[in-house]
Amino acid sequence: MDILTVTPYGIAVALAVLAAVLLLCAQYGRETARVHRGSDGPTAVILAKKGVDPLELVLWCIPCALIGARLLYCLIRFDFYFIEMGPVSVLRTWEGGFLLYGAVLGALLAAGLLAKRRGASVSGTLDALAAPGMLVIAITRLFEGTTGEGVGTWLESEALCRLPFAVQNEFGEWQLAVFLMEALIAAVLFAVILRYRGAPGEKVMTALLLYACCQVCLESLRVDSCLKIGFVRVSQVLSAVVVLGVTVIRAYRAGGVRPALLRALVIGVCVGIVGGLEWALDKTPVSNVILYMVMIAACAVMGVCGMTAGKKR
Repeated sequence: MDILTVTPYGIAVALAVLAAVLLLCAQYGRETARVHRGSDGPTAVILAKKGVDPLELVLWCIPCALIGARLLYCLIRFDFYFIEMGPVSVLRTWEGGFLLYGAVLGALLAAGLLAKRRGASVSGTLDALAAPGMLVIAITRLFEGTTGEGVGTWLESEALCRLPFAVQNEFGEWQLAVFLMEALIAAVLFAVILRYRGAPGEKVMTALLLYACCQVCLESLRVDSCLKIGFVRVSQVLSAVVVLGVTVIRAYRAGGVRPALLRALVIGVCVGIVGGLEWALDKTPVSNVILYMVMIAACAVMGVCGMTAGKKR
């Protein structure tokens, strides 16, 4: 691929970022008005009140998100990028290779450091990124089909061989349109997070938790080029880490070490079940429908465990 090549997906990413920036600025304007009226908005330590400019936030977050997405991808394929190809290959971003969770981590770190530098609340600043971030995910997932990624197994049932259930590949074969499912779920989560009310830091943790729980199942449906660790995809492992992290943080804040350990145990059992199901999908004759129903149930338990972890007893 030429370094100057512009792809439909690249244009979609740029438009998604622009939409997120506009939403962030709209949030800033709304909260500025609240502050002028003498009342705090739902994200109490809001940007307007503590001096974090949204455009400055964007200028920090976008490059850090790109760096994080690329770096995490290359670190996971360390042998290839740092040994076989050499560290300079990490800079050839036009050849592809990014991970969403790396982008999320990069953006959140940049926002947190900027907030700390400006004397603003870190949790409130991160909350301000939750809805715009989910909007970016929804739009980019929607256009992921233009890259040939984000598709699932090949379908034979004529009833399913049509949009929005499936898309045709370059050979005219119909494959499950996983990217459309991911876009729809991200759009629903965007609507939920946009209206979510909670203590500082809760909005961004809720967004991460719910998205990661959904991705554990959705990533399993994909048959694209994502790396695997045994039977489990790297993206599923990262999703499980996010669920575990959010759950433990919430439980520890609410009740200390003991409830955090108990919640971590529940998440660990559910993750073990998902791993066993991934093995069963490849190695047993059990119906995939049954296996995926059990996987959805395990992910639902993780979601409930994480959402209720912050409630004090």
